[in-house]
Amino acid sequence: MIIAGILFLSHGTLLLEIRDGIYVVHAYIFAVAALFFYYLLYQSKLIPRWLSVWGFIAAILLILVNLLEITGLIPTSMLFYFPIISNEIVLAIWLIVKGFDPSAIKSAKEVINFSIS
Repeated sequence: MIIAGILFLSHGTLLLEIRDGIYVVHAYIFAVAALFFYYLLYQSKLIPRWLSVWGFIAAILLILVNLLEITGLIPTSMLFYFPIISNEIVLAIWLIVKGFDPSAIKSAKEVINFSIS
C-alpha cells in the first residue's frame, strides 16, 4: 500500500496502472483475510454470531463486487462497499463498548488447560 501511495503521486499512465493493480490485489487479500477472520469469530463465539455472519457475507460480497468491477460488468461505485465498511464500523464500536464475550474466553481457557494436562 505504501508503494501504491507513492505511485498515486505519479502522472505516468503505466505507473497509474501498476497502482490500480496493487489496489485490486490488496482488495482480494483483505477480503480473503476477512473471510477467515469472521469464520474464526463465528467459531469462537467471542462476538455475537449475527455480527460474524454479517462480516462473512460482506466479505463474500466484496469479492463478488471486485470480480464484477474487473470484468466490467458493473461500474466502480463505493455503494457496493457499504456492507463491509458498515460491518467494520459496527464491529469496532461493539469491541470498544462491549468487548469480547467473557464466557467464551473462560471456555477457551478450560479447553486449553484440559488439553495441556
